[in-house]
Amino acid sequence: MSEQGVQSPAAEITRAKHAPREHVPRLVTSRNVRGEGVLDWVADLVNRLIGSMWLIVGITIGIVVWLFAGNIVGFDKTPWPLLLTLLNLPQLSIMISLQVSANRAQKASDARAMADHATLVALHELAKQQVAILDGQNRVLDILRRAVAAGETDGHG
Repeated sequence: MSEQGVQSPAAEITRAKHAPREHVPRLVTSRNVRGEGVLDWVADLVNRLIGSMWLIVGITIGIVVWLFAGNIVGFDKTPWPLLLTLLNLPQLSIMISLQVSANRAQKASDARAMADHATLVALHELAKQQVAILDGQNRVLDILRRAVAAGETDGHG
Protein backbone atom coordinates (compact mmCIF):
# COMPACT_ATOMS: atom_id res chain seq x y z
CA MET A 1 0.00 0.00 0.00
CA SER A 2 2.82 2.42 0.66
CA GLU A 3 6.08 2.88 -1.16
CA GLN A 4 8.27 2.17 1.88
CA GLY A 5 6.45 -1.08 2.64
CA VAL A 6 3.01 -2.10 3.75
CA GLN A 7 2.13 -0.25 6.91
CA SER A 8 -1.16 -0.48 8.76
CA PRO A 9 -3.22 2.72 8.90
CA ALA A 10 -3.07 2.78 12.71
CA ALA A 11 0.73 2.43 12.66
CA GLU A 12 1.02 5.18 10.07
CA ILE A 13 -1.13 7.52 12.17
CA THR A 14 0.82 6.71 15.35
CA ARG A 15 4.11 7.34 13.55
CA ALA A 16 2.77 10.62 12.13
CA LYS A 17 1.76 11.70 15.63
CA HIS A 18 5.08 10.85 17.27
CA ALA A 19 7.39 11.91 14.42
CA PRO A 20 5.45 14.44 12.32
CA ARG A 21 8.57 15.75 10.58
CA GLU A 22 9.30 12.31 9.21
CA HIS A 23 5.81 11.87 7.76
CA VAL A 24 5.68 11.71 3.98
CA PRO A 25 2.20 12.21 2.51
CA ARG A 26 1.08 9.37 0.23
CA LEU A 27 -0.92 9.52 -2.96
CA VAL A 28 -3.34 6.60 -2.85
CA THR A 29 -5.11 5.69 -6.09
CA SER A 30 -7.40 2.82 -6.97
CA ARG A 31 -4.39 1.12 -8.57
CA ASN A 32 -2.64 1.08 -5.16
CA VAL A 33 -5.42 -0.90 -3.46
CA ARG A 34 -6.02 -3.55 -6.10
CA GLY A 35 -6.25 -7.09 -4.90
CA GLU A 36 -3.71 -9.62 -6.04
CA GLY A 37 -5.88 -12.72 -6.40
CA VAL A 38 -7.47 -14.21 -9.48
CA LEU A 39 -10.94 -13.07 -8.40
CA ASP A 40 -9.69 -9.51 -7.99
CA TRP A 41 -8.24 -9.64 -11.50
CA VAL A 42 -11.55 -10.96 -12.87
CA ALA A 43 -13.47 -8.26 -10.98
CA ASP A 44 -11.24 -5.57 -12.50
CA LEU A 45 -11.73 -7.01 -15.98
CA VAL A 46 -15.53 -7.24 -15.60
CA ASN A 47 -15.74 -3.73 -14.15
CA ARG A 48 -13.71 -2.31 -17.04
CA LEU A 49 -15.97 -4.11 -19.54
CA ILE A 50 -19.31 -3.34 -17.89
CA GLY A 51 -18.37 0.29 -17.28
CA SER A 52 -17.16 1.02 -20.79
CA MET A 53 -18.90 3.04 -23.49
CA TRP A 54 -17.88 0.36 -26.01
CA LEU A 55 -20.31 -2.03 -24.33
CA ILE A 56 -23.14 0.51 -24.64
CA VAL A 57 -22.29 1.12 -28.31
CA GLY A 58 -22.10 -2.63 -28.98
CA ILE A 59 -25.43 -3.36 -27.28
CA THR A 60 -27.14 -0.47 -29.10
CA ILE A 61 -25.83 -1.63 -32.50
CA GLY A 62 -26.80 -5.20 -31.64
CA ILE A 63 -30.37 -4.17 -30.79
CA VAL A 64 -30.77 -2.17 -34.00
CA VAL A 65 -29.35 -5.03 -36.08
CA TRP A 66 -31.58 -7.53 -34.26
CA LEU A 67 -34.71 -5.45 -34.88
CA PHE A 68 -34.06 -5.14 -38.61
CA ALA A 69 -32.40 -8.51 -39.26
CA GLY A 70 -35.04 -10.39 -37.29
CA ASN A 71 -37.73 -9.35 -39.74
CA ILE A 72 -35.57 -9.56 -42.88
CA VAL A 73 -33.90 -12.91 -42.19
CA GLY A 74 -36.96 -14.22 -40.44
CA PHE A 75 -35.45 -15.65 -37.24
CA ASP A 76 -37.58 -13.37 -35.04
CA LYS A 77 -40.83 -12.07 -36.54
CA THR A 78 -41.83 -10.25 -33.33
CA PRO A 79 -38.45 -9.13 -32.00
CA TRP A 80 -39.45 -7.62 -28.66
CA PRO A 81 -40.25 -10.69 -26.51
CA LEU A 82 -37.13 -12.69 -27.41
CA LEU A 83 -34.91 -9.59 -27.49
CA LEU A 84 -36.09 -8.43 -24.07
CA THR A 85 -35.63 -11.92 -22.65
CA LEU A 86 -32.06 -12.09 -23.93
CA LEU A 87 -31.28 -8.58 -22.65
CA ASN A 88 -32.73 -9.32 -19.20
CA LEU A 89 -30.61 -12.44 -18.64
CA PRO A 90 -27.32 -10.66 -17.84
CA GLN A 91 -28.94 -8.11 -15.51
CA LEU A 92 -28.31 -10.11 -12.33
CA SER A 93 -24.61 -10.52 -13.05
CA ILE A 94 -24.37 -6.84 -14.00
CA MET A 95 -26.01 -5.82 -10.70
CA ILE A 96 -23.54 -8.00 -8.80
CA SER A 97 -20.69 -6.48 -10.82
CA LEU A 98 -21.89 -3.00 -9.88
CA GLN A 99 -21.85 -3.96 -6.19
CA VAL A 100 -18.35 -5.41 -6.52
CA SER A 101 -17.26 -2.21 -8.25
CA ALA A 102 -18.80 -0.08 -5.49
CA ASN A 103 -17.08 -2.16 -2.82
CA ARG A 104 -13.71 -1.82 -4.56
CA ALA A 105 -14.22 1.94 -4.94
CA GLN A 106 -15.07 2.16 -1.24
CA LYS A 107 -11.88 0.28 -0.37
CA ALA A 108 -9.83 2.77 -2.40
CA SER A 109 -11.69 5.69 -0.81
CA ASP A 110 -11.07 4.31 2.68
CA ALA A 111 -7.35 3.93 1.94
CA ARG A 112 -7.21 7.53 0.68
CA ALA A 113 -9.04 8.74 3.78
CA MET A 114 -6.61 6.94 6.09
CA ALA A 115 -3.59 8.37 4.23
CA ASP A 116 -5.13 11.86 4.37
CA HIS A 117 -5.88 11.42 8.08
CA ALA A 118 -2.27 10.48 8.81
CA THR A 119 -1.11 13.59 6.95
CA LEU A 120 -3.57 15.76 8.88
CA VAL A 121 -2.38 14.26 12.18
CA ALA A 122 1.22 15.08 11.23
CA LEU A 123 0.25 18.64 10.26
CA HIS A 124 -1.64 19.04 13.54
CA GLU A 125 1.35 17.85 15.54
CA LEU A 126 3.64 20.23 13.63
CA ALA A 127 1.20 23.08 14.32
CA LYS A 128 1.20 22.21 18.04
CA GLN A 129 5.01 22.24 18.04
CA GLN A 130 5.00 25.58 16.23
CA VAL A 131 2.59 27.06 18.80
CA ALA A 132 4.83 25.77 21.62
CA ILE A 133 7.87 27.38 19.96
CA LEU A 134 6.00 30.67 19.52
CA ASP A 135 4.86 30.52 23.14
CA GLY A 136 8.47 29.99 24.24
CA GLN A 137 9.59 32.91 22.09
CA ASN A 138 6.92 35.09 23.68
CA ARG A 139 8.15 34.13 27.17
CA VAL A 140 11.73 34.98 26.19
CA LEU A 141 10.56 38.34 24.80
CA ASP A 142 8.66 39.06 28.02
CA ILE A 143 11.79 38.28 30.08
CA LEU A 144 13.87 40.56 27.83
CA ARG A 145 11.27 43.36 28.05
CA ARG A 146 11.26 43.09 31.83
CA ALA A 147 15.07 43.11 31.92
CA VAL A 148 15.19 46.17 29.67
CA ALA A 149 12.48 47.90 31.74
CA ALA A 150 14.34 47.05 34.98
CA GLY A 151 17.60 48.33 33.45
CA GLU A 152 15.94 51.60 32.45
CA THR A 153 14.48 52.15 35.92
CA ASP A 154 17.82 51.32 37.56
CA GLY A 155 19.73 53.58 35.16
CA HIS A 156 17.33 56.57 35.56
CA GLY A 157 16.68 56.29 39.26
